[in-house]
Amino acid sequence: MTLVLGVDGGGSKTHAVVADERGEPLGFASSGRSNWEDAGLAGARAALETAVRGALAVAGARPDDLAASAFGLAGLDWDDDRPMLAALLDPLGIGGPRKLDNDAFIALRAGTSRPFGVVVVAGTGTVAAGRDPAGRTFRTFGLGPMYGDFGSATEVAEEAVHAVAVAHTGQGPATSLSALLPPLAGCSSPVELLRRLSRGAVRMPSAAPLVLREAAAGDPACRAIVVRAGTALGESAALVARRLGMEGTAFELVMAGGLFRGRSRLLEATLAGVLHRVAPRAAPVRLACKPVVGAVMEALELAGVAAGPGVRERLAAAFPGDGEPSRAGTTAGEATA
Repeated sequence: MTLVLGVDGGGSKTHAVVADERGEPLGFASSGRSNWEDAGLAGARAALETAVRGALAVAGARPDDLAASAFGLAGLDWDDDRPMLAALLDPLGIGGPRKLDNDAFIALRAGTSRPFGVVVVAGTGTVAAGRDPAGRTFRTFGLGPMYGDFGSATEVAEEAVHAVAVAHTGQGPATSLSALLPPLAGCSSPVELLRRLSRGAVRMPSAAPLVLREAAAGDPACRAIVVRAGTALGESAALVARRLGMEGTAFELVMAGGLFRGRSRLLEATLAGVLHRVAPRAAPVRLACKPVVGAVMEALELAGVAAGPGVRERLAAAFPGDGEPSRAGTTAGEATA
């Protein structure tokens, strides 16, 4: 039996899965965040070790039983991050070849029926990444608007506050957000929200679901926000396709991250419309499973296993996108969805 390890190391959680060559999950474990930029190197090491050792224990396997491993790590943004993060894993004694990449690429592999395609992740932050049929990769920085990435749930929330502000001063149109947004931050009026936000007395409200809902209901300011986000995300996906020479290729565009869980037709149609101007054969799909599925797929391929559609389907059924795994034992440090 061939055993592999897949790990999704993110900014809020770390998931590790041990699976066999059929894609049957034998062990799963979850721990806290392992993005070293937030948790520090010591914190990242501890979270990764907890998740990996936990998954191995549930599977009844030793580190040197593994034929290969693949890690998708948030915070792996520059070439010199790779050896630094690899050093965190060396003490674990994991067997076989090992692959480390930015976590956008495992989200891509989790959502595609083939090993190539493009992914747009829109959650707390946003990034676009892709892999062509020859295996070449490209991605945007994923470091925020100053670096060319716009369209995350964070930016949508900031645009919502902007809409409330300009509606109050008369610089922009009236919006339903003026009544609906303040209560999300525990405020009773637009003025209280704007004042307390400006003084750092309240946190930015998680407004993206509200904006998507009100856009669907026809609020002009919310529709403008959603169109702007969808346009920016579509432009990022088109950039990746163009840089990889995939304009004429049929490929899947994976839409991942919390913003897409709102299932906004306006957001998705805007994104697809922009992308199709450059890559008309692209087929948008929502990521319907946990990104760790992509890490397992990459580990299997690294081990020389022909991981066909049935393998991915088995893993995706075990690790759906919301909630905890439907199969495989679990052990947890700090379990997070």
